[in-house]
Amino acid sequence: MGLRFAFHSPTKILFGRGSLEELGEQVKRLGGKALLVTGRRFARRYGYIGRLTSLMEESGVEVALFDRVEPNPSFETVEEGALTARKTGVDVVVGFGGGSALDAAKAIALLCVQGGRAKDYVYPYVVEEPVLPIVAIPTTCGTGSEVTKFSVLTDVKAKRKTVVAGGPLIPKVAILDPEVLRHLPRDLTVYTALDAFSHAIEAYWSKASQPISDLFALESMKILLKDLEKAAQDVEARDVLHYASLLAGLAINQAGTTVVHAMGYYLTTYHDVHHGLSNAVFLPVAVRLNAPAIPDKVARLADYLGLEYESVEAAARLIEESLARLEDRLGVPRRLGELGVDRSEVEVFVKETLSYRRNIENNPRELTEDDVRSLFMEII
Repeated sequence: MGLRFAFHSPTKILFGRGSLEELGEQVKRLGGKALLVTGRRFARRYGYIGRLTSLMEESGVEVALFDRVEPNPSFETVEEGALTARKTGVDVVVGFGGGSALDAAKAIALLCVQGGRAKDYVYPYVVEEPVLPIVAIPTTCGTGSEVTKFSVLTDVKAKRKTVVAGGPLIPKVAILDPEVLRHLPRDLTVYTALDAFSHAIEAYWSKASQPISDLFALESMKILLKDLEKAAQDVEARDVLHYASLLAGLAINQAGTTVVHAMGYYLTTYHDVHHGLSNAVFLPVAVRLNAPAIPDKVARLADYLGLEYESVEAAARLIEESLARLEDRLGVPRRLGELGVDRSEVEVFVKETLSYRRNIENNPRELTEDDVRSLFMEII
């Protein structure tokens, strides 16, 4: 049948130290009044609210502020942000922060224009309606949200992660200034970078993977395995983590995520575990779980990482061991019990994991209840 795929990435990407200085000019091209969407502490603590506001005002942009985004933003929070956006009459949204702030900015940009409640747009609904233009400035090295069509929101009442998805949610401009990573604690640097690794490997083995997304995913994984340990300690070396996260974001924007995210959501919603750490604990065993379904991809990844192997089975084992050793050196928990999970939760875990059909159906290997149950019991 020949090679056939579609690739869409409309974001203007500005990368490099000092690129934050271009914010005012970029926003001015999109609108005259901006809503700055950010979290409750980081931006204010390090003086970024004043700095970002000044940069935009110096370019003639009026600025309103919404700084109430919590980790794993709720439906209620983004609806409150949209109300602020409508009341102040903004015509562009600027998201500054980790994945939560950027996801909230996207949902606010949608609800401000289209109205309704956040739950009205949850997948399988696909957003095709116009939204306010979005400028995204990530302050972590993990989510890739600055280049994706996804806004991940939490249904607090149902204890469930949901996703709002559609092409119009992809930011018009992404500004990646590695200087902001100097404020990121070591643990969060590690957890967010491992989130990027999960994006890369899941996009790589997903059913929706394609040649261009594979290139981004492979390079992201290579960088993270090689440089994460050093960059976690050295703030001057974190440019590569920002770049790897960007590549992984470009990959999942085309190919999506799989079982690792489906399993990780349980830890976040039921145990308040950081999203990146939630994914990290499942990464090594997920390699073993999926490897039999993707022998060619396993071999290609091992080759790309410079691993020497005698069989595909050996290649999968080397990849799994490389990940496990990296996590051990970084002090990342690899047992569910270390994160407060009890054996008695196994059936709830299985049910919740398999309920995330968008992720499970994108996984290269069909998964049964027994598969998920066995994996849980192996790492409890």
